[in-house]
Amino acid sequence: MIADWKQKWSYRLAGIIALVVIWYLAALIVQRGNSRGATILPSPIEVFASDIPGLAVFAEGSTKSDWGQAAIVVLQQSTISLLRLLGGTSLGVAAGVGVGMLLGYSAIVRSLTQPVLNFVRTIPILALIPLFLAWFGGSEIGNIVYIAFAVFAMVVINTIEAIRHVPPVYFQYARTLGADRLRAYRTVVLPAMLPELVGGIRVVIGFSWAILLAAEYLASQSGLGRILIMAEKWLYTGRMIVVIILIISYSLLLNWLFIMLAGYLTRWVPRISDSPRADG
Repeated sequence: MIADWKQKWSYRLAGIIALVVIWYLAALIVQRGNSRGATILPSPIEVFASDIPGLAVFAEGSTKSDWGQAAIVVLQQSTISLLRLLGGTSLGVAAGVGVGMLLGYSAIVRSLTQPVLNFVRTIPILALIPLFLAWFGGSEIGNIVYIAFAVFAMVVINTIEAIRHVPPVYFQYARTLGADRLRAYRTVVLPAMLPELVGGIRVVIGFSWAILLAAEYLASQSGLGRILIMAEKWLYTGRMIVVIILIISYSLLLNWLFIMLAGYLTRWVPRISDSPRADG
């Protein structure tokens, strides 16, 4: 087991190193062939030595590169963005799952609301930004509501589909054994649809970063999206790369934490590694 774990992580480390080497070689090629190559694609060394400490200029009253100030800026702006993301995503997931479960339970409610849900589902999320700006003026509540609405529109559909894919025989067996409709739905249908719902929520959590950046990129005065737009304004490509790497790191961390939580909630589901292997 330990050997397999070491081998797996050695492969991952090798993949990361290969990506950095490719980035470095690509930067050399671009910089040799273009006078603006350092702006178009800085190398990993330039990003580490110059652009990371250069984030210090986003601190109030700071005008020069400094590793300490840069660390403070990253910590502050990352905290702001993460709180927005967690707040909006949590609200959207809770509302989406709740409404989806209600629609899955009641055919009457489902028939009444299906046209509205189909309409909401087809709205391009980015097209709603001007409306949210007009309604909330780029306020913190507006950012969270915008993220929550986008997440809700995706999760509610995922929930309905997860319930629909539960074999009807599960529900019928529960009713045959004496469970009323509500109890059969609560104790049989909902646990059975949970594994598929977890997969849908994982996708939504990853996509919610794009929604967060859309809100911050156009309206917020703080957060990682704000750093991104300011770096773009002054053509600091390396600082944009730093922000993108931070977002990727946070996304991977949140995905891992959610996998741990989902594994606990669905611990009754047989895993591939738990199943006996055929020896031939």
